[in-house]
Amino acid sequence: MITPLVAERVRQSPPRHLSILPGSTPVPFRGNQPGAQVATVGINPSVREILTRSGAEWAGTQRRFETLSSLGIGSMTGASDETVERVVQRCLTYFMANPYRSWFDPLEPLVDDLFGASYDDGSACHLDIVQWPTQPLWGQLASTTRTELTTSGLALLREQFSGDALQCAYLNGRTVCEAVGTFVPLSARTARFKDRGPVRGFFHGTYEGVHVVGCSSNLQVERLRAGERSEFRTWIVDECRRDLALTAPRRPVS
Repeated sequence: MITPLVAERVRQSPPRHLSILPGSTPVPFRGNQPGAQVATVGINPSVREILTRSGAEWAGTQRRFETLSSLGIGSMTGASDETVERVVQRCLTYFMANPYRSWFDPLEPLVDDLFGASYDDGSACHLDIVQWPTQPLWGQLASTTRTELTTSGLALLREQFSGDALQCAYLNGRTVCEAVGTFVPLSARTARFKDRGPVRGFFHGTYEGVHVVGCSSNLQVERLRAGERSEFRTWIVDECRRDLALTAPRRPVS
């Protein structure tokens, strides 16, 4: 069932001044959002989810999401129920088709080790603070633009955190932790990987029975020595388990 807030977001045409990728449609979630027990949370969808490196839209079996072009319309404003369903269906079946592997492959083993869940079997899904890809990329946007986009996206994320199925969420990166912390009371601490290098922040809290943990490190872009990526992921899992032990989820993830 498509909730009213999801339908409203899908039908929304973004303000032109917010650097939204032209022709893209909102991505309210990826995977089995209504039924997943675990969610990972990121900032926003990548332009690479929509466009190839040459700037052409993905097409055929490579297409990940609908666009205004693929839908044959000029705007999502006033889109029919059938059009909204097409957009949402792409999101529901995302991990069954052509997911952005270079982004989600590092998160899949973390989700498995930490929660015993998987994107592939529908026990995990992915949510974003901002439901549109941006151009230029997020880190190149003006701070005022990032703030406006974050503020506008949090209402949907808050609703998704209130769903009956969701038990646990992992926040991937400092920006995500700080944004979610505006509606989830998060405790924070720091730790060092192998007792050296930069300090990383770890966050934990609960929201309507959902146990939330996160790390300031963005797992996919973390700069590590050769051969350390798997060990670093295991370290994050171990640190998050310490925080999970402080407050039990409302029921174990199956």
